[in-house]
Amino acid sequence: MDGDDCVGCIVCKLEKSANNVLRGYIAMLAVRKDRRKCGRHAISIRSWICSTFPERQNELGPTRKSPLKKGLGSELVCTALQRMKESGCEEVVLEAEESNRGALRLYGNLGFIRAKRLEKYYLNGSDAFRLKMTL
Repeated sequence: MDGDDCVGCIVCKLEKSANNVLRGYIAMLAVRKDRRKCGRHAISIRSWICSTFPERQNELGPTRKSPLKKGLGSELVCTALQRMKESGCEEVVLEAEESNRGALRLYGNLGFIRAKRLEKYYLNGSDAFRLKMTL
């Protein structure tokens, strides 16, 4: 929120999977276009991952010369992931349209992997990727 203006929103849930694992699901992330790369929310994604998931530090690979910055969308996702982890969640899944490079880059930078390609997933006939992260 920025005063009375909603500039970003994330919709997610927690539920038990068939094998009794607590699974998080991110259904939607929306950030107003003029707030997508808002500097006041910019912190290093690497720093956030290392502090929230210290056991995943070795998976990050070499440090980049210019660290990735976290905008408002990443901040919303990170907050949701942290709350899910605190609630005992073991994995998080979501779907992103194959052509949505921004979403795929955002989630990839946060540590999600492309677990499966879903053909003709959307009503418009486009494919999606199921993205997954183990917490």
